[in-house]
Amino acid sequence: MADELEWLGLAGWVLRQEDGPDIAMDPYEPEIVANACDVGIEVFDYRTSADTILVSSLTDRAHSFARAVKGHTEVVNTLDIARGNSSYEVSGQPVYAVRAAEAPHHPEGPDDNALYCFNAGGLWYLHMGDVGYGLEAEELAPFAGRCDVLFALVGENLTLPLDELEPMIELLQPTWILPMHYNLPPLSAGMVKLSSFLEKRSRDPVVHVRSSRVELPLPRLSQERPTIVVLEPSGYEPSELN
Repeated sequence: MADELEWLGLAGWVLRQEDGPDIAMDPYEPEIVANACDVGIEVFDYRTSADTILVSSLTDRAHSFARAVKGHTEVVNTLDIARGNSSYEVSGQPVYAVRAAEAPHHPEGPDDNALYCFNAGGLWYLHMGDVGYGLEAEELAPFAGRCDVLFALVGENLTLPLDELEPMIELLQPTWILPMHYNLPPLSAGMVKLSSFLEKRSRDPVVHVRSSRVELPLPRLSQERPTIVVLEPSGYEPSELN
């Protein structure tokens, strides 16, 4: 079995490794997402499995619903790592995290959360959490040279604007960008569709996997530009394709 990535939908991912722990990232609570999209909970009812769960905070159930993940033995709050209150290692290397917050205009207040990265199988994976604004080079310094795969927030509503994401991508210099947290009906919640991001990144090659899972190493179509790899969610049935 090769290593593979699975997109659950929203900001949820699972990395399954042949020679390492399976790692879930920011799993979402179906009820929260269903209410935000004004649909029945059965639309987003899903279950997955992993050994470890990394979350950007424990205060947002759309990013930390551990009950959807079977078999896990620990939940790592990367916001605690960003605050210097804890540490954690994957594959013998530390998890790095940067403290941030939700969008300033968030209706429930801009809760703190973290961007985080970890190394697995020789690749650095960087998850953007639920950040609501662009970060500067000094803030992103812990991620320098540690961003092969970028799980990028591209839906704008209550997360960072695409105009503020662009300079972050240039600073982080990922090899691959995996878009997440965008409008893909029936998941909408006021977010923009993927096309808005792809139009801004029109010079980047794009791979549409037509599956919720992709084997590693990821396809790469350019040595000069990051390759955008688009998956379909496994946590719900999209009513239209990207």
